[in-house]
Amino acid sequence: MMWLMEGFSSQRGIIQGLREAIRHYGWQDAHGQPLSVIASHRQYRPEITQCADIALREPTDPVQRLEFIRETVAAYQVRVIHTGKPGRWFEAHRQEIEATGVQLITGATGPASQALADDKAAFTEALMAQGIPHTPAVRVENLEALRDTLQTLKASYPRLCIKPNTGIYGLGYWQLDDQAPASLMLEAPDSRRIRTETYLDALAQSGGLKQPMIVMPYLPGPECSIDLVARRGQVQAALGRRKDGPMQTLFEHGEEVELACRVAALLQADGLINVQTRAGDDGRPRVLECNLRPSGGVAYGLQSGINLPAIMMADRLGLTLPRQQLRHTTVRIVEEAIPVPASESHHA
Repeated sequence: MMWLMEGFSSQRGIIQGLREAIRHYGWQDAHGQPLSVIASHRQYRPEITQCADIALREPTDPVQRLEFIRETVAAYQVRVIHTGKPGRWFEAHRQEIEATGVQLITGATGPASQALADDKAAFTEALMAQGIPHTPAVRVENLEALRDTLQTLKASYPRLCIKPNTGIYGLGYWQLDDQAPASLMLEAPDSRRIRTETYLDALAQSGGLKQPMIVMPYLPGPECSIDLVARRGQVQAALGRRKDGPMQTLFEHGEEVELACRVAALLQADGLINVQTRAGDDGRPRVLECNLRPSGGVAYGLQSGINLPAIMMADRLGLTLPRQQLRHTTVRIVEEAIPVPASESHHA
């Protein structure tokens, strides 16, 4: 039994990949029965949990989580647990969880790796120390430091951007453009582009920075997202996605993949993770960040012929899996909707 505990939207794609492998390759348990997949979440997420063989609701109180894990492992004879979040809690309780007899996959091998990946400024320093091509980043903690940093960096980099030092989903990211019209953020907020003085004025009027930020050169792209399966820093499979609006091009080899593998080794990644790169003016890719968890787009790769979730689980459980081959290299991203019962709508 494989158990996928609460993750981001990628949890659904991982379940789909595993169930596809169970059907295609006849994965069985010790009793000769097809392997099963458990999915659990703290929220009402049927688009995730209904894809699995067994759906569970996790406790919302972290204090109850460890006992919930013990009971579920015993009841369903779970052999491996994969979690997308919250990774730090799982690393802090790894010993107790693995004492139940399961393998735990968090994307990391310890809290130090997770802390380094989460702290974008510290991560940039680690990349520099290892000679891994990256985007220079300066951490700022107040408005005065931000103004000074912008003035200093503009001498070398005419285009700059800013984002929170910690965070996900790209929240808080802005491209700072001295030439942008003041009304741009109202007319096209999704462009994430704003006049520098407008940004600074908004901060001043709202009391300054609310959290540490990092300022870095803006790179023109293209942007790539590389999904990796790793075991203690050793990459077992990689699949890159070059982004172009709703279209994404999939690839197995190249400079972006090589950079991602170096990052996995640096962080001793362990599981299904993601590395982001973007090309500079010279066309060469540079590492932006690493998420020690599956990316939201990991399911897109299932259309390529390379099933990364299956590769991860086959390795952990000693299952037979034929060599995966890239068959399709272009996908289009689409959206869908599901109904939510009134009883659950306030939790969504």
